Amino acid sequence: MDTLGPVLIREGFWWVGDKANASQLQCNPYLLIEGDSAILFDPGSVLDAPIVLKNVQMIVPLENLEAIVLSHENPDLCSAVPYFEENGFKGILCCHEHVAWIIRYYGITSEFYLVNMNKFHYQMKNGSNINFLSAPYLPSAGTMMTYLPKQKILVSGNLFCALPKTWNLYAQGDYENLMKTYHESYMPSHEILAPVMNQLLNYEITMICPQHGSIINKNVIKFIEILRELPCGIFLDSVQKKIITDAGIVNLCNEILKRYFALFGNKEIHEVFSNSDFVIDYKKKIIKKVKIPYEKIWEEIFLLIAEKKGMSWITIISPLVENLCKQYDMKLPMVFESIIFNAQKDSQQMSEQYQNLENLKLQLEINLKKMEEQVVRCPITGLYNQEFFEYFIIQEIESFTKTGNQFSILLLSIDNLSDINLDYGSDEGNVTMKNLTYNLRQSSGATSSQNFRLEGGVFAVFYQGINREQSIKYSNELRNTIFESDHFITKVTASMGLFHSSELPKNRMLSNEEIRQISLQTARFRLKIAKRSGRNTLVSDSAQQLNAKATYTILLVDEPGLQRDIIQKAIEKERYNVIVASDGLQARDLVEQENPDVIVSELFVQKLSAFTLRKELLTSPGRRKTPFIVMSSNKTEVTVEHAIGLGITYFFSRPVLLCELLGVIDNLTTRLQSSEGFSR
Repeated sequence: MDTLGPVLIREGFWWVGDKANASQLQCNPYLLIEGDSAILFDPGSVLDAPIVLKNVQMIVPLENLEAIVLSHENPDLCSAVPYFEENGFKGILCCHEHVAWIIRYYGITSEFYLVNMNKFHYQMKNGSNINFLSAPYLPSAGTMMTYLPKQKILVSGNLFCALPKTWNLYAQGDYENLMKTYHESYMPSHEILAPVMNQLLNYEITMICPQHGSIINKNVIKFIEILRELPCGIFLDSVQKKIITDAGIVNLCNEILKRYFALFGNKEIHEVFSNSDFVIDYKKKIIKKVKIPYEKIWEEIFLLIAEKKGMSWITIISPLVENLCKQYDMKLPMVFESIIFNAQKDSQQMSEQYQNLENLKLQLEINLKKMEEQVVRCPITGLYNQEFFEYFIIQEIESFTKTGNQFSILLLSIDNLSDINLDYGSDEGNVTMKNLTYNLRQSSGATSSQNFRLEGGVFAVFYQGINREQSIKYSNELRNTIFESDHFITKVTASMGLFHSSELPKNRMLSNEEIRQISLQTARFRLKIAKRSGRNTLVSDSAQQLNAKATYTILLVDEPGLQRDIIQKAIEKERYNVIVASDGLQARDLVEQENPDVIVSELFVQKLSAFTLRKELLTSPGRRKTPFIVMSSNKTEVTVEHAIGLGITYFFSRPVLLCELLGVIDNLTTRLQSSEGFSR
């Protein structure tokens, strides 16, 4: 079979691995095609990434790849993801939350679909369903498998794997022993493995596709039952049996020999036993005759193997030898004393190690929980943050397109938060946001709503299942509650922009992404209108807008003086809203508080240069796209190259031609206007 390219395994299901890089640790990525959509399973390592990407693109355009499923976090399985992202992958990553927190450190930027928060289920864009099966601690807490009901295929991740010397796409005769060797070495215990295998017996599975080794397409139930009964791990109870005859010892050696034949083949086994005291039947793969006394057989066979092939051959067989010694109450051969079995001489020490592992596991779970709170929640208000809000909106819009359930997005901003920070200090500003959070939680009249704190001091409320009139009513009640509240150090008002799903265009089909953009951009635009209209204003209709330019804020960063005054008055004359900063640190604070639409800055402004400010903004998803204009009397080839590297929009020499600067600002705001909502 040609495996130098994609291989069709079953209708709509492909193997897309790298045969040219085949080794004992052969990675097996799989691709599921349903209509115009596709899902990639376990793409492999950075070594496999270029070939896997090429194979995927031979079958389906990368833009049709809606998701990548990751069974666990090991680099041999998922470190290829950043390569896919660099080459244009825009989909989501389906994995357990315990996996997501770890693989972020591979440099992954894609959004996550956390399977444990979605009932271990995923529906593709064409409506097909796939199910995820939990396999905890095989090998890690977030390990899972994927079951494809339509194809009756199990994508098994780290289970049913093997590390053959010669790789085949489909399991051959010796695969059972190869699989046992892998699981004896890598699975923690029979007590953890067996329940997962019992779970699989409840599914109709006709093919098992592991991440390493070969595809099992025959006798699937047999392989499941083998792993269900397999002794493995370091915490096995001893099941003592007795060996009375020398035939019994030879039979045990034959068990070892059978495993070595499966791992290394006839040629290398012949190299070990030729001209030795062991006569081998290479056809039956058993010991035909032994020329040494019965009591020496068990020791001598391993000494011979270590002498001819080294300790690597001893290490790979050690789990099986250990288990056999426990079952038959035999002494472990001396050659094994140099590896891990010394730890088993002291059962108390092993018990302490096990308890330490349990304590470490508990501490890890606590730390992961803390990490989750830090990642998705605002540390000041405790509300879900911008990153989680964007993930939440995507999920809700997918629900909207399937069910038609109405929704509203309300964005609000505290009108005088910057004044409170200036007059009373940033600590009091934080208290103000906490008190606003209290009002949000207390005043929501909707039966289903969710609150968020976004970047720049903006808050969001998502209403579900209510009509437009009700959403306006609840928003006005919230606005009045904030205005009448006695919890704030001074009177507080909020500007609000509201969008309702009933306002979506009815004359054309919209994608989920188009719905998301229209909803959020229109709500943001209306919030701007509200802030320009005066404090304590709710805008729920874009027809309420002011002059279009007045909705845009221009941040001017320059030292006080005549030149700054001239530029400020010229921009204000065009009816833009202008805010001014005298140094880079003040500019950074105003960016956070006012969320300007365009930044115009002197390059060498005090305390924080324009380039340094730009670098900081590039690290924020909500700021990196803000147009940034630089002015300097020191416009040289070096500074221009630096500006290009930072994505600076325009670089003007000083003194600036006002008509040219105003023309650039007009062009930028016109582009923003065309992208901010459909009903402006």
